[in-house]
Amino acid sequence: MKKLSFPALLAFAAPLLSSAADGLAPLAVETVPSRLSSAAVPIHAPGVFERRTESVLSFMTGGIIQSVAVRAGDKVKVGQILAALRLDEIDAQVARARAGADKSRRDLARIESLHRERVTTLENAQDARTVLDLAEAALKGAEFNRAHSVILAPTDGRILRRHAEPEEMASPGRPILAFAAEDGGWIARVGVSEREVVRLQPGDRAELGWRGGPSVAARVRQMAEAVDPATRTIEVELELTDPAPAGLRSGFVADVQLFPAPGSTRSIVPLAAIVEGAELHAYLFVLAADGLSVRRIAVAVEAIDRDSAYLREALPAGARVVTTGAEFLSDGRAVTVAAGNP
Repeated sequence: MKKLSFPALLAFAAPLLSSAADGLAPLAVETVPSRLSSAAVPIHAPGVFERRTESVLSFMTGGIIQSVAVRAGDKVKVGQILAALRLDEIDAQVARARAGADKSRRDLARIESLHRERVTTLENAQDARTVLDLAEAALKGAEFNRAHSVILAPTDGRILRRHAEPEEMASPGRPILAFAAEDGGWIARVGVSEREVVRLQPGDRAELGWRGGPSVAARVRQMAEAVDPATRTIEVELELTDPAPAGLRSGFVADVQLFPAPGSTRSIVPLAAIVEGAELHAYLFVLAADGLSVRRIAVAVEAIDRDSAYLREALPAGARVVTTGAEFLSDGRAVTVAAGNP
């Protein structure tokens, strides 16, 4: 049997003697190695899924709704008739404007003929031309309103919501249908606090969780330049980089994680390792080099994200932090590392 020298024997027995002196047996603990990372602290916020191109369709003029040919969820093709007003009144306006324009043309032809024969003045001919121009402008306006008394699908898409029914009175601009284009893709909108938005840049990675399926990858597309006065947040638009999953609907709530660009390298430790925290200052215990005792270390916490604590600086290389049992320790306390946790 190999004999230990006195200094080695003293070094081996010192923690045990200290614990014996304190009347405390070594405490069983679990440890994990500290992890170095330059990853920024993720930003968590709720968001909402939307199609990129969503619009509210309405009539240019008011009137009684004759038909609404689609319902929420229907797929539609470009140019398809979606809704129409009763056209009796608007057709009468078009006919009146057309008749006025025709009369003005006849009047102008007669006055120009008289002017050539020097029976009337140039001013009368110019006035007749002006009257015709006004009549033709009124006709164009009436025909434009007639065309917009029927709602056509602006492109291939899907009906999101139906806001009106036949025989209802529609005022100009009243929402009739909510429409989403199929070719615009999907986005998510999320409100980020003033303190967090300064850490983001266009192109930063994001992950969108939702209750209907697995997470979806995305990236920051753009950020608003003004704060929402009601919520005091800044709207960030995220562009999905993964295909939209089956079953996704506009308005679904997203659990958003935003990942800013990496920063300086520092340690990340389990939150269970932090003890005696006060604001951003805390303590943790690291296993001593001999593996038989622990040292109490003061640390500055940058942020806490779920079950991890991001420190402001890096712990010594190879440091193992105590997780289970840390709350019962004191500086220099003798420990034994639990079996299966070297």
